[in-house]
Amino acid sequence: MEPSILMNLRRGRIVHMLASLGPATAEDLAGALAISPVTLTKEIGILSDAGIIRVTGSPSADSRPTFTVDIPTIVAEIAHARQFFSPWL
Repeated sequence: MEPSILMNLRRGRIVHMLASLGPATAEDLAGALAISPVTLTKEIGILSDAGIIRVTGSPSADSRPTFTVDIPTIVAEIAHARQFFSPWL
């Protein structure tokens, strides 16, 4: 069993921001979290492939994609991490 994809601090910060503040563009996330656009694009790809974040149906006013989190997937991922670490808890 592998540890959770959310065990990465940068990914955790991205997910936390989207869960706390709602949908945001990549530019909003990069600026707020002081992450380069290239790094953010990589992390968004990883989180998107895992089903944790997705593009919302309503793009921003300037047609840039807006990202949001999938709460049930986050809950499942946290449960997975708990199961991974349960021998040490």
